[in-house]
Amino acid sequence: MTPTPYPPTESFDQFFKDLRPGQFLEALFEAVPNAHLFIKDSKGRFVAASEGFALQMGAANVNALIGKTDHDFTPHFIADAFVKDDLYVLRTGKPIIQKVELVPAQNSLDWLTTTKIPLYGNSGKIIGLAGVIRKTEDSDELYRENPVVHKIVDQIGNSYSQKISVQEMASLGAISASTVERLFRSTFGISPLKYVKKVRLHAACKKLRTTTKSLSIIARECGFTDPTSMSRDFRSELKINPRSYRNSFGQKKTAAKKSM
Repeated sequence: MTPTPYPPTESFDQFFKDLRPGQFLEALFEAVPNAHLFIKDSKGRFVAASEGFALQMGAANVNALIGKTDHDFTPHFIADAFVKDDLYVLRTGKPIIQKVELVPAQNSLDWLTTTKIPLYGNSGKIIGLAGVIRKTEDSDELYRENPVVHKIVDQIGNSYSQKISVQEMASLGAISASTVERLFRSTFGISPLKYVKKVRLHAACKKLRTTTKSLSIIARECGFTDPTSMSRDFRSELKINPRSYRNSFGQKKTAAKKSM
């Protein structure tokens, strides 16, 4: 028996008016592995989010997040980058789709895929934005169409402490150096050497947070030529020097905060 279709003029406005908040997209995203939803108004204030996103930001729950901004939960050198992307979406009306970025989180530093889209009011003007963040996994479709990129990325992850050239990456993937450049820019939006730099920063941040090793040892273990080179990349990418990063996010600092 063919089901009777709804009349084409029927409106479901009342259904959504009667729907209790928090059951729709927010709850749905809790069932999607590693995916978190957030919604902001035009001033960058959170107006809705999934529970997972609130926890990712360091808030006790969604209610503790509402009305706050990125700067209330995230160090300024990270929050400023988030706000820059927000303003781009709000001012241009153009979405940011699947932007891959290395983002320092509460107790980790992970590759995240971020999507942001503008939200329009009844007047037709942009009144906010909605976003989704996902942790990039090895099995993600990010690599599905480019398995050679996955192969190179794995090798970088295993040998970032050593000198790595684009030509060596090309040899590993049995492709040309120009193809390596093109694949990394299309996949991550950055050059292969910039990718290597970010992986090294990832490793250095972890060691600064979790060990008491000297800056010289960390620089050597993470593939930097010397502490000065590491410090230069920290200031360029994270807007903070390694010593200040350790003082702000190291284990002793974290333990002190918990005891307060």
